[in-house]
Amino acid sequence: MLKLSKIVIIISLLILVQQISYAKIGGFELIVNVPIGAGITLVNKNVSVAGNPKLGGNFQVGVEADIGYMFQIMDNMGVSLLGSLGYDFTGFSYSKNNNTETYKNTVHDIYIGFYPKFNIAGFSIGINTGVKFDVSSKLHYETSSYSENINNEVKPRTYIRGTFDYSIFFRDNMAINVGVYIGYDWGFAWSDTYANADVVKNETFGNLDVGVQVGYRFGPKF
Repeated sequence: MLKLSKIVIIISLLILVQQISYAKIGGFELIVNVPIGAGITLVNKNVSVAGNPKLGGNFQVGVEADIGYMFQIMDNMGVSLLGSLGYDFTGFSYSKNNNTETYKNTVHDIYIGFYPKFNIAGFSIGINTGVKFDVSSKLHYETSSYSENINNEVKPRTYIRGTFDYSIFFRDNMAINVGVYIGYDWGFAWSDTYANADVVKNETFGNLDVGVQVGYRFGPKF
Protein backbone atom coordinates (compact mmCIF):
# COMPACT_ATOMS: atom_id res chain seq x y z
CA MET A 1 0.00 0.00 0.00
CA LEU A 2 2.81 2.36 0.91
CA LYS A 3 4.62 1.52 -2.32
CA LEU A 4 1.46 2.25 -4.33
CA SER A 5 1.10 5.63 -2.60
CA LYS A 6 4.68 6.55 -3.53
CA ILE A 7 4.02 5.62 -7.17
CA VAL A 8 0.88 7.82 -7.23
CA ILE A 9 2.80 10.78 -5.72
CA ILE A 10 5.66 10.41 -8.22
CA ILE A 11 3.23 10.24 -11.18
CA SER A 12 1.37 13.32 -9.89
CA LEU A 13 4.64 15.26 -9.57
CA LEU A 14 5.67 14.27 -13.10
CA ILE A 15 2.32 15.48 -14.47
CA LEU A 16 2.69 18.77 -12.55
CA VAL A 17 6.24 19.32 -13.82
CA GLN A 18 5.09 18.58 -17.36
CA GLN A 19 2.29 21.13 -17.06
CA ILE A 20 4.66 23.78 -15.70
CA SER A 21 7.16 23.09 -18.48
CA TYR A 22 4.55 23.99 -21.07
CA ALA A 23 3.55 27.18 -19.25
CA LYS A 24 5.42 30.44 -19.27
CA ILE A 25 7.04 31.45 -16.00
CA GLY A 26 5.41 34.89 -15.92
CA GLY A 27 7.13 38.20 -15.35
CA PHE A 28 7.26 41.73 -13.99
CA GLU A 29 3.97 43.63 -14.16
CA LEU A 30 3.31 47.38 -14.02
CA ILE A 31 -0.14 48.99 -14.30
CA VAL A 32 -0.91 52.70 -14.25
CA ASN A 33 -4.64 53.34 -13.81
CA VAL A 34 -6.85 56.42 -13.65
CA PRO A 35 -10.04 55.61 -11.70
CA ILE A 36 -13.01 57.96 -12.13
CA GLY A 37 -16.22 57.42 -10.25
CA ALA A 38 -18.92 58.47 -7.84
CA GLY A 39 -19.67 57.65 -4.25
CA ILE A 40 -22.50 57.55 -1.74
CA THR A 41 -21.74 58.60 1.83
CA LEU A 42 -23.10 56.31 4.55
CA VAL A 43 -23.27 57.46 8.18
CA ASN A 44 -22.66 54.82 10.86
CA LYS A 45 -24.85 55.10 13.93
CA ASN A 46 -22.19 53.65 16.22
CA VAL A 47 -22.67 56.53 18.69
CA SER A 48 -25.70 58.63 19.57
CA VAL A 49 -26.17 60.43 16.23
CA ALA A 50 -28.92 63.02 16.20
CA GLY A 51 -30.77 64.52 13.25
CA ASN A 52 -31.57 61.35 11.24
CA PRO A 53 -28.66 61.63 8.76
CA LYS A 54 -29.31 61.11 5.04
CA LEU A 55 -26.77 59.86 2.52
CA GLY A 56 -25.32 62.14 -0.14
CA GLY A 57 -23.41 61.75 -3.39
CA ASN A 58 -19.91 62.83 -4.41
CA PHE A 59 -17.31 62.65 -7.19
CA GLN A 60 -13.86 61.05 -7.12
CA VAL A 61 -10.80 60.77 -9.32
CA GLY A 62 -7.22 59.62 -8.87
CA VAL A 63 -4.16 57.92 -10.29
CA GLU A 64 -2.69 54.59 -9.21
CA ALA A 65 0.47 52.58 -9.92
CA ASP A 66 0.40 48.81 -9.34
CA ILE A 67 3.76 47.01 -9.35
CA GLY A 68 4.51 43.34 -8.86
CA TYR A 69 4.80 39.98 -10.57
CA MET A 70 2.46 37.82 -12.59
CA PHE A 71 2.85 34.06 -12.17
CA GLN A 72 1.74 32.28 -15.30
CA ILE A 73 -0.27 29.13 -14.51
CA MET A 74 -0.73 28.09 -18.13
CA ASP A 75 -1.31 29.77 -21.48
CA ASN A 76 -3.88 32.58 -21.17
CA MET A 77 -4.02 32.27 -17.38
CA GLY A 78 -2.06 33.75 -14.49
CA VAL A 79 -2.11 35.16 -10.96
CA SER A 80 -0.71 38.61 -10.15
CA LEU A 81 0.56 39.78 -6.77
CA LEU A 82 0.87 43.55 -6.83
CA GLY A 83 1.51 46.44 -4.50
CA SER A 84 -0.46 49.67 -5.03
CA LEU A 85 0.56 53.29 -4.57
CA GLY A 86 -1.93 55.98 -5.47
CA TYR A 87 -3.40 59.45 -5.09
CA ASP A 88 -7.13 59.92 -4.57
CA PHE A 89 -9.36 62.99 -4.55
CA THR A 90 -12.73 62.22 -3.04
CA GLY A 91 -15.51 63.73 -1.01
CA PHE A 92 -18.02 62.91 1.66
CA SER A 93 -21.47 64.46 1.64
CA TYR A 94 -24.51 63.94 3.85
CA SER A 95 -27.25 65.90 5.58
CA LYS A 96 -29.36 65.95 8.75
CA ASN A 97 -32.78 67.15 9.88
CA ASN A 98 -34.51 66.92 6.49
CA ASN A 99 -31.59 68.48 4.58
CA THR A 100 -31.56 71.63 6.74
CA GLU A 101 -27.96 70.82 7.79
CA THR A 102 -25.40 69.71 5.20
CA TYR A 103 -21.85 68.37 5.61
CA LYS A 104 -19.43 68.38 2.69
CA ASN A 105 -15.88 67.12 2.97
CA THR A 106 -13.21 67.15 0.24
CA VAL A 107 -10.20 64.91 0.84
CA HIS A 108 -6.83 64.47 -0.88
CA ASP A 109 -5.30 61.08 0.00
CA ILE A 110 -2.15 59.09 -0.62
CA TYR A 111 -2.74 55.36 -0.27
CA ILE A 112 -0.85 52.08 -0.28
CA GLY A 113 -2.33 48.63 -0.73
CA PHE A 114 -2.03 44.98 -1.66
CA TYR A 115 -3.64 43.93 -4.94
CA PRO A 116 -3.91 40.24 -5.93
CA LYS A 117 -5.53 39.51 -9.33
CA PHE A 118 -6.63 36.46 -11.28
CA ASN A 119 -6.08 36.81 -15.06
CA ILE A 120 -7.62 34.74 -17.83
CA ALA A 121 -7.88 35.38 -21.58
CA GLY A 122 -7.39 39.14 -21.26
CA PHE A 123 -9.78 39.55 -18.30
CA SER A 124 -8.68 40.31 -14.73
CA ILE A 125 -10.58 40.08 -11.45
CA GLY A 126 -8.89 41.54 -8.38
CA ILE A 127 -9.27 42.86 -4.84
CA ASN A 128 -7.28 45.92 -3.82
CA THR A 129 -7.16 46.70 -0.10
CA GLY A 130 -4.99 48.99 1.99
CA VAL A 131 -4.70 52.22 3.98
CA LYS A 132 -5.34 55.85 2.99
CA PHE A 133 -3.45 58.78 4.51
CA ASP A 134 -4.95 62.26 4.41
CA VAL A 135 -2.75 64.94 2.79
CA SER A 136 -5.23 67.78 2.77
CA SER A 137 -8.91 68.00 3.61
CA LYS A 138 -11.64 70.61 4.00
CA LEU A 139 -14.88 70.10 5.87
CA HIS A 140 -17.78 72.53 5.34
CA TYR A 141 -20.93 72.73 7.45
CA GLU A 142 -23.93 74.75 6.28
CA THR A 143 -27.53 75.61 7.18
CA SER A 144 -29.96 78.06 5.59
CA SER A 145 -28.57 80.87 7.78
CA TYR A 146 -25.08 79.76 8.80
CA SER A 147 -21.93 78.20 7.32
CA GLU A 148 -18.57 77.22 8.75
CA ASN A 149 -15.34 75.48 7.73
CA ILE A 150 -14.33 73.00 10.43
CA ASN A 151 -10.85 71.69 11.15
CA ASN A 152 -11.16 67.97 11.72
CA GLU A 153 -8.26 65.59 12.34
CA VAL A 154 -8.29 62.84 9.70
CA LYS A 155 -6.65 59.61 10.84
CA PRO A 156 -5.42 56.85 8.48
CA ARG A 157 -8.36 54.81 7.26
CA THR A 158 -8.87 51.60 5.33
CA TYR A 159 -10.36 50.82 1.94
CA ILE A 160 -11.28 47.83 -0.20
CA ARG A 161 -11.96 47.80 -3.93
CA GLY A 162 -13.04 45.01 -6.25
CA THR A 163 -11.96 45.42 -9.88
CA PHE A 164 -12.87 43.85 -13.22
CA ASP A 165 -10.60 44.77 -16.14
CA TYR A 166 -9.96 43.83 -19.73
CA SER A 167 -6.50 44.23 -21.30
CA ILE A 168 -6.35 45.20 -24.99
CA PHE A 169 -2.85 44.10 -26.04
CA PHE A 170 -1.13 46.04 -28.81
CA ARG A 171 2.18 44.21 -28.14
CA ASP A 172 3.00 40.96 -26.37
CA ASN A 173 3.87 42.82 -23.18
CA MET A 174 1.89 46.08 -23.52
CA ALA A 175 -1.84 46.72 -23.24
CA ILE A 176 -4.53 49.31 -22.63
CA ASN A 177 -6.58 48.45 -19.55
CA VAL A 178 -10.28 49.31 -19.32
CA GLY A 179 -12.49 48.26 -16.46
CA VAL A 180 -14.91 48.95 -13.63
CA TYR A 181 -14.62 48.90 -9.85
CA ILE A 182 -16.74 48.90 -6.71
CA GLY A 183 -15.38 49.61 -3.27
CA TYR A 184 -15.80 51.05 0.18
CA ASP A 185 -13.78 53.53 2.26
CA TRP A 186 -14.39 53.47 5.98
CA GLY A 187 -12.92 54.82 9.20
CA PHE A 188 -13.60 58.52 8.65
CA ALA A 189 -14.60 60.04 12.01
CA TRP A 190 -15.26 63.34 13.72
CA SER A 191 -12.27 63.94 15.99
CA ASP A 192 -14.23 66.07 18.47
CA THR A 193 -17.72 67.16 19.45
CA TYR A 194 -18.91 70.29 17.64
CA ALA A 195 -22.17 71.42 19.22
CA ASN A 196 -22.65 74.23 16.68
CA ALA A 197 -22.49 71.67 13.85
CA ASP A 198 -24.67 69.08 15.58
CA VAL A 199 -21.99 66.35 15.56
CA VAL A 200 -20.38 64.29 18.31
CA LYS A 201 -16.92 62.79 18.71
CA ASN A 202 -16.41 59.42 16.98
CA GLU A 203 -19.43 59.86 14.74
CA THR A 204 -18.19 57.96 11.67
CA PHE A 205 -19.06 57.73 8.00
CA GLY A 206 -17.67 56.24 4.81
CA ASN A 207 -18.14 55.97 1.05
CA LEU A 208 -19.57 53.26 -1.17
CA ASP A 209 -17.78 53.83 -4.51
CA VAL A 210 -18.44 52.74 -8.10
CA GLY A 211 -16.61 53.83 -11.23
CA VAL A 212 -14.53 53.09 -14.29
CA GLN A 213 -10.77 52.96 -14.73
CA VAL A 214 -8.55 53.32 -17.76
CA GLY A 215 -4.82 52.70 -17.83
CA TYR A 216 -1.66 51.22 -19.29
CA ARG A 217 -0.31 47.76 -18.51
CA PHE A 218 3.20 46.46 -19.02
CA GLY A 219 3.63 42.75 -18.39
CA PRO A 220 3.21 39.22 -19.75
CA LYS A 221 0.34 38.60 -22.13
CA PHE A 222 -2.41 36.33 -20.89
